[in-house]
Amino acid sequence: MAASEATRNVELTLADVESCQTLSDEAGWNQTADDWRLFISRGQSIGVKTAGGTLVASAAALPYDRFGFVSMVLVTAAWRRRGLATALVNQCVDHLKSRGLTPVLDATPPGALVYRQQGFAELFALDRWQRGPEPVSSDGATELPPADLELMRGLDREAGGADRLFLLADFADREGSRTFAAPSGTGFAIVRRGRRAMQVGPVVAASASEALRLLSAVLAGVSEAIFIDVPSIWKEVADWLRERGFTLQRSFTRMAHGCTTPFGRPDRLFAVAGPEFG
Repeated sequence: MAASEATRNVELTLADVESCQTLSDEAGWNQTADDWRLFISRGQSIGVKTAGGTLVASAAALPYDRFGFVSMVLVTAAWRRRGLATALVNQCVDHLKSRGLTPVLDATPPGALVYRQQGFAELFALDRWQRGPEPVSSDGATELPPADLELMRGLDREAGGADRLFLLADFADREGSRTFAAPSGTGFAIVRRGRRAMQVGPVVAASASEALRLLSAVLAGVSEAIFIDVPSIWKEVADWLRERGFTLQRSFTRMAHGCTTPFGRPDRLFAVAGPEFG
């Protein structure tokens, strides 16, 4: 692919899902075709294509009701360091701000350096924990009932600061997904299939002990590899995961454009939906 080849910015459609998946697979990300379809159908997904129609870069702006998430910022290896990602992020920021929404994103350490220059400020830190495939073990877990969608909606809105009914409904309806409700009605957890591993999150609870009870129920039913993204403040959760064979894969920083105060109640958020959804 020639470096001088002409490109054009495009709005991505469902016909581009396969090309989008190629980009995220190249990066080793955990997103699935279902994730891409959600970004395209519920948000604004944009990309850069060569004159020959090859997708070489992408980004997405997913609106909630108070803020929107900027994610899926990807550039294929041969086209990096040409300003494509910066330009696409700026477009996403402008799109969300035009709707009166605060742009939010989860950044890797190198990405955070760039996003600060684009007006983003740190809210809090996240750590991605991973575990390889293991035989199912009860781990002393008590089986928990599935979570009702309206229960999840209310608790997620309180913890995260936005109504994300469409996102929770999409997650719950996917093949292989499971939801769990805390007996008290004050917490829930979701686990869904990813490209490389099962993704746990969101996990919302009234306390760390309740969150660990939910996580015990999740792990008791999963033999595949698992990813979970936990706010760094929860040292008790990190220690619990480490004792069960999880290792730290990478860290992220949640950032907001022109805002330094987290939305919702972070004291109830024990795992996010993923760095692409918040």
